Amino acid sequence: MINPDDALSTLQNQPVPQQLPAVPRGLAKSAIFLALALTVLYVVSVAILAVPAPAAWALDVLTLSSLAVNGIFIAVYLVGTLWLLRSYDFATLVDPAFHMRRSRAWTWLGWWVPIVSLWFPFQIVDDVRRATAKGEARPSPTVWWAAWLIASLTPQITMRVFGTDGALVSILHAVSAVAIVIACVTWISIIHGITRDQEAVRG
Repeated sequence: MINPDDALSTLQNQPVPQQLPAVPRGLAKSAIFLALALTVLYVVSVAILAVPAPAAWALDVLTLSSLAVNGIFIAVYLVGTLWLLRSYDFATLVDPAFHMRRSRAWTWLGWWVPIVSLWFPFQIVDDVRRATAKGEARPSPTVWWAAWLIASLTPQITMRVFGTDGALVSILHAVSAVAIVIACVTWISIIHGITRDQEAVRG
């Protein structure tokens, strides 16, 4: 016969399911808007640079676009990383047994710490996506990450190796512009996918 006190003690020692936090829809929408804005401004800047002798007004647009890109880039980092952090915490509650390859601190640090910035963000996004999906198949973020690396590294390498003028420089700028468009489209798809899984889990 079961002792009522023992039964009560057993129930009290059972893990209490943690309530899932709200889906960060607002942050997701803001991250998408900022990614689109950054992509448009970057492509506009590359298009102006491709013109051999741009008009004065085009140069003014280029100056403004360059300033705006710098500001929006910071906003993209802050909002996108905050969304990723909230989604990371959400994912760990959805599937506590899932092994996250990186701690939550790397959702912020992984983007700019030298060397590890080449793969830590990819691992974090991939783990968040997989944990939130609870084992269901989802597209890999490989294309997004490859495109992002090309878009972000090509301009730096181009300037250091080839300078700012020349046909090859224009081609590399164009490659970077195409890459950032691909990165933007796939990043939006990733955000939508994770958001859908978050909403599905919450019911």
